[in-house]
Amino acid sequence: MGPNTFGRRFMFSVFLLGAITSLAQQVKIVSPSAGTVSSPVRVVADFTATTPVDSISVFVDNVEVRRLAPVTPLDVSVAMSDGNHLLAVKAVEASGAEISSSRSVDVTTLKTPSAAHPLTYTNIDLMPGWYTSPDQGNPVCSAKPRVVSSPAADGTSGLFYLVPMGQYNNCLWPILLGSSSTVKHFTLDTHYRLSNPAYAQGVEFSSNKHIGTKWYKFSVQCSYNKGVFSVWNTAGAHWSRTDIPCRRPALGSWDHLTVNTEISNGKAVFLSLTFNGVRHAINQSFYPVTQPSSEHFGVHFQLDGNKTGNAYSAYVHALTFTAW
Repeated sequence: MGPNTFGRRFMFSVFLLGAITSLAQQVKIVSPSAGTVSSPVRVVADFTATTPVDSISVFVDNVEVRRLAPVTPLDVSVAMSDGNHLLAVKAVEASGAEISSSRSVDVTTLKTPSAAHPLTYTNIDLMPGWYTSPDQGNPVCSAKPRVVSSPAADGTSGLFYLVPMGQYNNCLWPILLGSSSTVKHFTLDTHYRLSNPAYAQGVEFSSNKHIGTKWYKFSVQCSYNKGVFSVWNTAGAHWSRTDIPCRRPALGSWDHLTVNTEISNGKAVFLSLTFNGVRHAINQSFYPVTQPSSEHFGVHFQLDGNKTGNAYSAYVHALTFTAW
């Protein structure tokens, strides 16, 4: 083999290695996903770079709006005006090389709710503002849902995890969505999947609404040991059983839950529940409890631990709350 042949092969190898290295360095914007979002916009991005990153910047319409420390994955809130914007996330590696990703984002201001124009919050699982409130025991809970692109029913999901420190430990995650003095009708809709259904005691989704000093809570619990759904009696402080079946899901499967509720005659009324396409009437109602005056509303999600204290996670997708 002559020297020229060796030189060509060496240069080709260097070029190929450089191309592979270049392809390996990527930025993936996980949130916002497709669809319309409201401001502030939660921006989440994953980095596959194998070399150190010196800085990360967020651009809106080619203008740098945030420069951050090189902490990955990126998870920040960015204020944006109504309209279509070009969102970009860029990082500079220690070598000086720049990696970036961009996508189009539609931002709109939420309207005042009415019967004709209900107030709708979509992809709540991707929003900032979640916090952790252990409901029982002293478990290790995720501080907030981590936005992941897989697994997801379609697009992205919020990943919650529960690591019990004892028997029957629970993790509760609330998020405050807004305030209104008029809304009294509510729909909560979500898809969810468990990492290991055999480890779950149950799951719980809830919405709530303050009207002055009255606090109305619409909690629905799928209890795998009981095999049915229960709804929360707020004033009585206990679960009220329904005859709606709720079976332990198969590994890798998604469940779809829709709950319709309202405030009527001074009570929290559970109207109906649709589970995996099958609608069931509930028609149970309960008095509220007294708390400091407010007009706020929000939702929460809870994972219930079993007697053995096994750790598991849940993926929540397209959590939506509608009020009018």
